[in-house]
Amino acid sequence: MKKIFGHRGLPNLYPENTFLSLNKALEICDFVETDVRITKDEELILFHDSTINNQEIEDLSLQEISDIKSTDLSDNHLTSRDQILGDVNFELKVNNKQETLNTIFVEKIIELTNPDDIVSSFDWGTILSNREKFNSRYGILIDEENQLFESKSISNLDDNLMFMIQKDIFHSRKFDLPKDKCVVWTVNDKDEIDNILNTGVYGVVTDIGDKL
Repeated sequence: MKKIFGHRGLPNLYPENTFLSLNKALEICDFVETDVRITKDEELILFHDSTINNQEIEDLSLQEISDIKSTDLSDNHLTSRDQILGDVNFELKVNNKQETLNTIFVEKIIELTNPDDIVSSFDWGTILSNREKFNSRYGILIDEENQLFESKSISNLDDNLMFMIQKDIFHSRKFDLPKDKCVVWTVNDKDEIDNILNTGVYGVVTDIGDKL
């Protein structure tokens, strides 16, 4: 079954990367995609950007982030899988300067995820080095055409690997990945969503889940 992924929930209606947005999206979408980071005090937070006020998320505690944003983070602080009421693509936002913290990050995600979830990242090393540990499915993000050859080589050796692929790269003449393992992002035109789904991909990530 082809799947619609709500990009950070329903970002046109609710604050992105919040449990409110994600769970509203899951009322109408098959999956949600959300960004996850780890804080200095080893807490998981749904947050896209790498910095706040020019300070890296991984150098700040949860309370410090809350103070900077002047807001309660209870709708972004990931402590239990039960907070999200459906299937999730957790995109891990990895800071390569934080090796020890990254190990803890992956361990926490492994403990948290369900078998039908997908754990993905632009940091291929984090995904590929933990393939045997994941309880969920796993994938790598592709946003450059020159990544296609290596991705194909990896796919030949790993039938379980999924590919979260930027839509322009999906349309590239060089694209030759197994479509049933591909999730295409981010597509915000209804006709284009239908056309891509009809090629046989696993799913499409969109901001307009509420319009479909």
